[in-house]
Amino acid sequence: MSEIIEWANNNSGWVSTLIFLAGVSFASVVWMYKRPQSKPALRLEVLKEPTLCSSFDSGTNPGGITSHRTAFLIYLKITNVGRVPVQVGDIHLGYRSTGAISPESLRWLTNETTMLEDYTLPIGERIKVFPFLKQSNALIENHAKTYLLPSEYVNGLVYFEQEESVGLDYPYMDADFHVATRIRVHDTLGSFWEIDTSVAKVEIGPIRELNPTFGLTREHVA
Repeated sequence: MSEIIEWANNNSGWVSTLIFLAGVSFASVVWMYKRPQSKPALRLEVLKEPTLCSSFDSGTNPGGITSHRTAFLIYLKITNVGRVPVQVGDIHLGYRSTGAISPESLRWLTNETTMLEDYTLPIGERIKVFPFLKQSNALIENHAKTYLLPSEYVNGLVYFEQEESVGLDYPYMDADFHVATRIRVHDTLGSFWEIDTSVAKVEIGPIRELNPTFGLTREHVA
């Protein structure tokens, strides 16, 4: 033991350097382990009911060309699966258009639209009112919640109305009348998360039987 003590005293500078390097190495390992866990992380899920889209005539332009509009209603669930809080920011929607040259090309809608009324569906003998993700409901108490702590989640409707279009600027339907769609959720710090989903395309008539203002926001709000 005395020999070890004497050696340590004679080589104290070298020993101190080794201890310092070992401490730096340990701190680096801890930092690298914790860094991925401190990144924001969201899990997205599209709930099938009442997610849908619809295309419909919106008027006749000069020259006799009939224009049309497409609206998407997405029932989205967002869960914070990370270890840091996340502030949900803009939400974008991309879909395959009939007029697209490439099947991989998406037509992006980057401006969420405010619905004029609550969206409702009959459930048995009752009417269910679906909560919005960001806007307030009129028929139920619902406060927009976009700041998510770890393990918290929120679900609600996100709505998009495309500007008036002509020609083949329609969503492309598969054989089951569904549209390949991508949802992209941004946070306020520059990150985003995506989910691909298949959205049923529905005729506008049945939708407006219970929701008469569906697809009419852009006509009422200049």
